[in-house]
Amino acid sequence: MTGYGRSASEIQREIGETQANLARTLSQLESKVAPRELLDEITGALRSRGGHRLADAIRDNPIPAALIALGVAWLAVSVASTTPQPDRFVADAKGWRRRGVLSAQSLIGDDVRNLENQPLGRIEDIMIDVPTGRVAYAVLSFGGILGMGEKLFALPWQALRVDERKRQVTIDMDKARLKEAPGFDKDNWPDMADLCWSGRVHHFWMGRDGDILHRRVMSAGSLAGDGVRNPLGEELGTIEATMVDLTDGRVVYAVMSFGGTLGFGGKLFALPWRALRLNEAEKRFVLDADRDRLERLEGFDKNDWPDMADPAWSGRVEMRFAR
Repeated sequence: MTGYGRSASEIQREIGETQANLARTLSQLESKVAPRELLDEITGALRSRGGHRLADAIRDNPIPAALIALGVAWLAVSVASTTPQPDRFVADAKGWRRRGVLSAQSLIGDDVRNLENQPLGRIEDIMIDVPTGRVAYAVLSFGGILGMGEKLFALPWQALRVDERKRQVTIDMDKARLKEAPGFDKDNWPDMADLCWSGRVHHFWMGRDGDILHRRVMSAGSLAGDGVRNPLGEELGTIEATMVDLTDGRVVYAVMSFGGTLGFGGKLFALPWRALRLNEAEKRFVLDADRDRLERLEGFDKNDWPDMADPAWSGRVEMRFAR
């Protein structure tokens, strides 16, 4: 036995394994095969030895271990430079998107198709029940197909399937059936909080009456640009976007610009939707925060949005603006 409690055969076996790993690593590095896959293999091999055995292997065979370390470093650089970042927000002229969460404003103008991939129309607006943050309806135009003229149609959010990559919305409806859809004139919008109206709409699109009471429905398009004040009446900023969680169809955050002109010394804050209160008389939102505190808090840049699905990040935001 050695002074470290292991036999010579055990040490020899571990050296052999290390050398085998080195050979495979160098071969894969040379052919530049899938770097993430290789990184996972090396990490698994190192972890399998445990902390004290890894130290022994490095001591007994330092050159192979060093070469493997170089391989890991190369892989880390390769992964960082070549792997796409699907969870990053991507800016475009319409707003901000990330997988699973997107701004309601970014949906406006998106194509609408049926399950047969036939084009039907586009989204004109997204309607939000402000007290609950629930996305109530998507308002669609069908481009005058089948003689439907310039009517608009409100569809319950549950009737839509959103494909973020294709920037396309799908509904389970053929063109013939659309002739029977309840619509309204673009200059004469219905009261979307009316139970009789919402019952007819839900029955047509969902096969059942609506089971959600909408209290104060506003369009996402009109929310962008609304001012935000604190209870003292101080101006805090402007709503730039309302971020919707696609999983449950709710607004999770309102993104507010604060300080300066956006892009010139200003910063953005993601405000939990429940931290805001709508002052209907003034048509403004109220946030219980003072300007001095917001000056000290760290926000984010318009070109570097956080991952709003990160539990650690969202936890900090919730605590920061808890009511």
